[in-house]
Amino acid sequence: MFEVFTNRVILCATLEMETALSVGSHLSFEPIGTDLPVMKLPDGLPFIPGSSIKGAVRALSERILRSINRRLEFWACNPLDPYETCVPASQDKKKHPWQKSVDELWREAQQNEERFSQLLAKHSCTTCRIFGSPWLASRVSFKDAYLENSQDPPMITQIRDGVGIDRDLGAAKQKVKYDFEVVVPGTCFGIEILTENLEDWELGLLLSVLRFWEEGHLPLGGKVTRGPGWGRLKDLRLKRVDQSNLLKYLTGDQPAQESADRYLQAFRDYVKSASGQRGGINHAQDPL
Repeated sequence: MFEVFTNRVILCATLEMETALSVGSHLSFEPIGTDLPVMKLPDGLPFIPGSSIKGAVRALSERILRSINRRLEFWACNPLDPYETCVPASQDKKKHPWQKSVDELWREAQQNEERFSQLLAKHSCTTCRIFGSPWLASRVSFKDAYLENSQDPPMITQIRDGVGIDRDLGAAKQKVKYDFEVVVPGTCFGIEILTENLEDWELGLLLSVLRFWEEGHLPLGGKVTRGPGWGRLKDLRLKRVDQSNLLKYLTGDQPAQESADRYLQAFRDYVKSASGQRGGINHAQDPL
């Protein structure tokens, strides 16, 4: 997947928070700090870790793939369950007859690393091929998101109170009060996503997932069911470097901004094609 440079696409956008944001660091160095502070840089400004963004985007991608098609050519495994992963670590973790473990694929490749990589990609689900797995490197990178309007809000963070709940009584638990820090609504973060050697339809899938974010329906951070974490992705920009303009890019030219329509259409076409296919390894009778 990475032996040859095919393309790199840079996606840039601005995330404007419509509600507060809680991305906790679990540790405060202040003498009277809050129980759950937000992630901050050394200068005290909050940021959103790229891992938090990637987790939210990948989880939504998996849900979308499971709802569109249940064929191996176009699907999502459950990476949190060792028996439901597309490529198990060992033969003992296999749940379905069509699954092949890493050891089996290595033997099938006759210990040839290039052939082994091809087999891993073939047997991995769509999300693992795009976002990575223990055996495959991710082809999508999410940078940490930093504040773009730190001078605009009168204050950037605030402290909110919370109480523990007794699940048996369904009421507040005695002597379990805490507070947590949030980033105030109206703050803007710069989002940057890099993709490497994605096919047009794979990039279209990613852009389709980001559509939820543009509509304000992809929450980030913690406590999202009680309000924080909701924002909208705005001003999404797309630039592509491929073999046709690689030399110009390396010598100083900037790639032109592209429209997302080409990739979204490629994704639509691929969905129609995958839905009608009858070849390949089929797990429709026993889907993950």
